[in-house]
Amino acid sequence: MSIKPMTRIQKIRYYAIIRWALYIFLIFVSAILINIGKGVKPIYFIPLCVCICMNEGEYPAAFLGGICGLLFDEASGRFFGYSSVTFIIFCVTTTILFRHLLFQNVINVITLTAVYTTVYQLLDYFFYYAMWDYEGSGYVFSKISIPCILYTIIISPIVYLIVKPIVRRFYPKKAKTIEEAMKV
Repeated sequence: MSIKPMTRIQKIRYYAIIRWALYIFLIFVSAILINIGKGVKPIYFIPLCVCICMNEGEYPAAFLGGICGLLFDEASGRFFGYSSVTFIIFCVTTTILFRHLLFQNVINVITLTAVYTTVYQLLDYFFYYAMWDYEGSGYVFSKISIPCILYTIIISPIVYLIVKPIVRRFYPKKAKTIEEAMKV
């Protein structure tokens, strides 16, 4: 009895299942890391979403942003769905930017992580503290939001180095066109 070799489509499906299983594992590890300890922690989901969405389409990116946003809301005790909407926007924007404008490198990942984390923390500060004119809201921004932004930017190359081998190994290779195959 011999085992039939897999076709290209079967390999792509098999690798997609493995790739997404590893992504889901990283997402749950990020949710666990957010809940460990006290004090200011980075938002692990933002660089993870940026690194994953570099290679995916708009629909998987929107789904990923929704799931990561809901997990972050649950982990941080925020209003359920608040982060989900912003993460969906971030993920779809990342997919479109990398598809049409940016190269896939660590500098662009750090830049997008910095922009998204800053926007998220500013929205969070405005909607949770400044809008209600709480006393000491400046303290929250300077002692919690800004360190969170810096920590998230610092961990983004590490997340990139974790996700890049997964993409390199399990993302399907581009099929060559006839013109590319005929070149000597």
